[in-house]
Amino acid sequence: MLSEQHLKLGLRGGVNIGYLFDEHFGLRTGLCYVMKGATTSSDVFDYASDRATRLSYIDLPVEATVGFRLSPTSRFDLHAGPYLSRLLRAKVPRTAPYTIRNWDTGICIGFDFIVGHFVIGPEVQYGLLRVTSSGNEHNIGYSFTVGYRF
Repeated sequence: MLSEQHLKLGLRGGVNIGYLFDEHFGLRTGLCYVMKGATTSSDVFDYASDRATRLSYIDLPVEATVGFRLSPTSRFDLHAGPYLSRLLRAKVPRTAPYTIRNWDTGICIGFDFIVGHFVIGPEVQYGLLRVTSSGNEHNIGYSFTVGYRF
């Protein structure tokens, strides 16, 4: 989220790995490609180069998980922890009065519903560092996971 700008839709994809210490507690980490950004247009699908800031990151989250079984084949997990991101690519409007920093770190929290080998759930990321060289803008990302567990 950049100043008065609106969130922009993007893709997130990657691989997560987790380990449960017992029935309820565990750790998970992963590596994800994440598209973040904002636009001055009220249309979240407006990607015009004079109105949109498009950012691509590689994310490394490290999260604690707390959960419980709902049935023999389903589970509910709450996960939270820090993440570290490295900027891969930034496209900003030519008239933008800022530059984008190469690193971002923050906190992520979400929950997963696991049924058999499938997982779905929402997650929120809040960047603790300023995303631009000037100002108080932070990365804020909302995502929805749909995945398959091996």
